[in-house]
Amino acid sequence: MKLNQFLTKLIPTNSILIISLFLLGSLISQAETTPCDHAHPFFDVEDCCLSCKPTTEANKNRSLHALTSPTASSHRSCEVWTEACSEEVLSFAKRPENVEWLKMIRRRIHEYPELAFEEFETSRLVREELDRLDIGYRFPLAKTGIRAWIGTGGPPFVAVRADMDALPIQEAVEWEHKSKVAGKMHACGHDAHVTMLIGAAKILKSREHLLKGTVVLIFQPAEEAGNGAKRMIGDGALEDVEAIFAAHVSHEHPTGIIGSRSGALLAGCGFFRAVISGKTGRAGNPHSSVDPVLAAAAAVISLQGIVSRESNPLDSQVVSVTAFNGGDDLGMIPNTVVLGGTLRAFSNTSFYRLLQRIEEVCHQTHSLSYLF
Repeated sequence: MKLNQFLTKLIPTNSILIISLFLLGSLISQAETTPCDHAHPFFDVEDCCLSCKPTTEANKNRSLHALTSPTASSHRSCEVWTEACSEEVLSFAKRPENVEWLKMIRRRIHEYPELAFEEFETSRLVREELDRLDIGYRFPLAKTGIRAWIGTGGPPFVAVRADMDALPIQEAVEWEHKSKVAGKMHACGHDAHVTMLIGAAKILKSREHLLKGTVVLIFQPAEEAGNGAKRMIGDGALEDVEAIFAAHVSHEHPTGIIGSRSGALLAGCGFFRAVISGKTGRAGNPHSSVDPVLAAAAAVISLQGIVSRESNPLDSQVVSVTAFNGGDDLGMIPNTVVLGGTLRAFSNTSFYRLLQRIEEVCHQTHSLSYLF
């Protein structure tokens, strides 16, 4: 079945698991009737973050062919994917016990959000669930990250990724599962992403004997910090991986609707910070000082022109100044001003050009500051 046909068939569901199932269309090579549910033992909320036993070499190298033959009731081949094959997987995902299990995981993660490279309890929860599902994994990568695997152990290797970190935001909405950590919140949906990947892991594990290759599960820290993926790659998270899938929840689409398109969908992200130096002096005698505030203000205006006047309007880019910090004495011109912000682009070429121009603007402004 073509991808667009597969998508159309799955759109009507209202389950959060649908995003995980969307990925499975490319990962399962054939299907039979759904095997048993592995009698997953549900944990108590208070115990869901208990320390898991470390993955031993024996566990790492254990056979990934635990379900090597179809069940006795199997009668349908899905080497050519059909609507019936999708319905089998969807039926498994929508079992009440699976839905309740995943709701509990998501709510637990939402209640205890952790910032970039601090996802210790979230990572512990993930490893606990992987142990329960008898899925091998490698830990740690990038401090709190995990690489797990399901399948034959051989090629092709296809990865599915979820990010784990929260944001430094105070949750203001009052509800039963509100964040219990002051100043931290899963405002970007990474609690859902982790839950979706755990759900996909259970589905894939139950159909492991049907996989022709290996599915790599990547639980990534520090997406919000902008450097979690780089550190995961540096620690070998993508070794042998030929393709990778990811999904992101969106408030712009109704529940159960999947949005996708060819080409880039989300932009690359970077951050910048610049220090504009001057010469401090009394505000009442500005002629005796070199004012970095005026120079930094000029830099902010100039930075806005990079996108509006230098970039192709058909090539979406963003430069946003989000911080501007000078002195705290209202009677003095400060010695320095620190400004910073973020940049976004859909291609490496555009991204590095933005970075170059931001650096040039800030350097030129710093040089000109002594003319004011």
